[in-house]
Amino acid sequence: MEKTGRSDIAAFPELFDGMEQFIEELGEGLRRTSFRLAIAAIPGSALLLFALNKMA
Repeated sequence: MEKTGRSDIAAFPELFDGMEQFIEELGEGLRRTSFRLAIAAIPGSALLLFALNKMA
């Protein structure tokens, strides 16, 4: 197996053209998903604690 060098990216720049945009869009999607999950988890955990408190 050949060891790849640093010049590989320079040899094929067309393979990495949209990489920055992809990373930015992926990060934005992760932030949006995390925000939605937090919005659902906070009231959900409050309801769970309330229900557990009523049972005890």
